[in-house]
Parts: sequence; structure tokens; C-alpha cells
Amino acid sequence: MALLPRGRGLRTASYLTVLTIAALAVLGACGSPSIGTGVVLWSPDETVIRSGSVVAVLSQSDITDTYRVSAEELAEPLEIARWRVELHAEESAAATRAAAYAAALDGNASLHARATRSALPIRSEPRAVTGNTVYRLRENEQIKLIGRQPERTNLEGLVSYWYEAMTETGERGWVFGYTLQVFDPTDDTVVVDTGRGTDPLIDLLLQNVWRPVYYLDMISSRAFDLELFRPEFGFFPRPEDNQFELVLPYHATIFEYERIAPAGSRRYVAEGTSLQLTFQRNDELSIRYTLDGRQYILALQRVPGNIQEYVENEIERRRARYQRLLDQGPDFGSDAYGALTLLENQQFSWTGYQRLVPTAISPRASSTGRVDLGLYLSPALRQEYHGALSFRFDGAEGATSFVYQLLEGGVRLVWVPATNIRDRVVQSVGVSPLTVFMSAVGE
Repeated sequence: MALLPRGRGLRTASYLTVLTIAALAVLGACGSPSIGTGVVLWSPDETVIRSGSVVAVLSQSDITDTYRVSAEELAEPLEIARWRVELHAEESAAATRAAAYAAALDGNASLHARATRSALPIRSEPRAVTGNTVYRLRENEQIKLIGRQPERTNLEGLVSYWYEAMTETGERGWVFGYTLQVFDPTDDTVVVDTGRGTDPLIDLLLQNVWRPVYYLDMISSRAFDLELFRPEFGFFPRPEDNQFELVLPYHATIFEYERIAPAGSRRYVAEGTSLQLTFQRNDELSIRYTLDGRQYILALQRVPGNIQEYVENEIERRRARYQRLLDQGPDFGSDAYGALTLLENQQFSWTGYQRLVPTAISPRASSTGRVDLGLYLSPALRQEYHGALSFRFDGAEGATSFVYQLLEGGVRLVWVPATNIRDRVVQSVGVSPLTVFMSAVGE
């Protein structure tokens, strides 16, 4: 959030100098002894003394919980609640604090904020972690801003500053600025760029790419189906064109909407289309739409990381596995199960495999095809086997899958029925599996 002041000629650097000089002037003008020097964090009346002012603290009262303060701009000493003033023993420390206070808020120590939703947490540190909430703001509750982190933070897709703030009861802490309305009560010409729209969920919707929920499942399990996991699949907002583009493995469409309108708690409609959107959580979105007379419901999520990098890493993993098989062969033979040759580009030739028909290999299969290394082993199978693969024969539907073990001088293939594979992970091989031993030709 950046301040765009109008009608203020002071730059931050010169303002800090003025504050330091003012601090010294305050102490010189005060004829009475003081108990310290204070910085007014939240003025009770900005027309009498401004927030951020340096004051001499003359005395304090435990009965009324107040300080009696004086300053150059005050005609006479002022009694002010202690929670509104930060007391320092050293003059220089107060001047430094006042300068930092103003600098953090772009030279404007008068900034306030108002919560635009209920239960907005104030935290003990500028981090959203469990257990550090010290106060929860009511909707429209006003707070005084007394500091700000120098850089914006991305918090679950919402981007804003962390502000140091205090409440009217004296609670202090840090609040994330995305759902704050920031303003200057002393000057309505000061424009505060909040960097967000009026509805944070709409901003969240429009600022992110949304992927089918199975993307996170594949990333978590590291079991990728590259037919389904691609950068081009997802729900892509195009706010500059008032469009959402939806691209899935089975269909694609563009929704051209007039505006996004609320339709209930965390629910929205893209007016002018059949599209309805519901936020389950800030990182999970459900959409409902009609296409070609059929209604669809789709669960989407924000996915961390670069999708293309995941794809490239998986391709490299498969290439390395296939290279190990090539190095083991690439020609293999068996008196019972024929001759298998692994070729470049993950192609193969296999002749003499008739004993595997029709149990493992389709009668329609030819002698050539493609090797698919997109299968994975369950944890139980990793102890015995090096990997899993499928032979996709030209002319045959489906695939013939095996787990394999690299042996000295050859390879052991154990057939896996399709019923033993779930989400591309081989779960088991059965009690008496069909096993093929093939020797590397020339060994």
C-alpha cells in the first residue's frame, strides 16, 4: 500500500529533520523538570497535537493512568492517557522513534485504518501463525497505524503490507492490511492506494491461476500423469478482457462476463454466463457451469511452483529410468518369451511373445510399440523392484504392464494386471505372478 499525498510538500527526509529539531525545541521550551520524553502514538485530538509529535512528559498519575505533557505547539500542559504516548528516558531515543514512526508511514504519522470485516486478527508479530493473535477487530473498528513493514507480503494470494497498529483500548500488534481501509482523518485530500479491490475474494480469484485439485495430489504423491498434468490445463482469469478461460483434458471454453457479482457467503456469479463460483477456502474454489447442454461441477486449487518445471523433472526422471534399461540391454532374449529390443525414443520391438497371449498381451498386438514409464511402485514394492513400465503395442488397446528388477546379465519382468494399478501406482503383483526372465543378448 503506497501513500499518494496531495498538497503536502514535505519529503520524508526533510520531515525527519524537522522532527529531530522539534524534539530539541520541546525540551528547551519546557521550564519544568520532566520524567522523560514521549512520542504521541495516537493523539486524542489532531487539531491540538499531532500523532507522532515529540513531547516532554512532566508527570504521571497512576490514579487516572495519564501523563501530563508539554510541547512547543501546546499553549499549556496537556493531560493525555498513558497508552497514547510511548515514553523514552533519552531525548535522542524519542526523536529517533518519532522519525521512524513517520518514515514507516511515508511521512504521514496521522494515518488511521478501519477493519472492513469482523474478527480481523491483530498479531504479536508480522506473521500469520497459530497462537500469535492478541486481539480481533470488529467490522468498522478504527485503529491507529504506528508502523509498517517495508515490503508487501503475499499471504495465501492476498498481497499487502503488515501494519503495526494500536486499538482504542491500548492493544498493540501487527495487522495484515488487505482488509483495512486506510485513511487520514486530518486531510481528506490524502489518497491511500490500498492496492486491492473492494472484495478481497474477487481479487484473489482474478490474481491467480486455478488448477484441477488432482494437480496437488500428483505433486504430493510425486506420481504424475502427463496426459492430465500440463501447464495449459486450468482456469485462467483474464480480467482485462472480462473473461475466464477454462482448459481441461476433455473440453475447453471461454466465459465472457459482464461483471462478477456476489450471490451469497463466499459465492459469486459471472453475470452474462452460466458460471457460478464458490470459495471453500482461500486456496480452494468450486465452479459450476453449463457447456453444450450439460452441467459440470469442478473443484480447483491454487498450486504452488511452476507446472512446466514439474513436467520437465518428470520427463527427466523417465528418461533416466529408460537409459538404465538401455544400458542393461538393449537387446534381451528368452527361449520361452521371445526377443525384446529397446530402441531410442522409448520405442520397442518384441517378437516371439505368444506364450503371453492372451493373458498379458492382446491377440491384436503387433511386434512394435512404445514404452511408457509413467507407472510408479507402491512403498511395499520398492524394496524388491527397480521400477514399473508398460508396453503399448501398436494395434492393441490398453497396455501390458510389468514391474521389473534389473539382474546381473538381464532383467526380470513381473506382469501386473490392470486391476492392481490405482492412480498409476502399482499396488501389488499377486500371490503367483506371471514372471518373465530375459537375458541381455551377448551376456
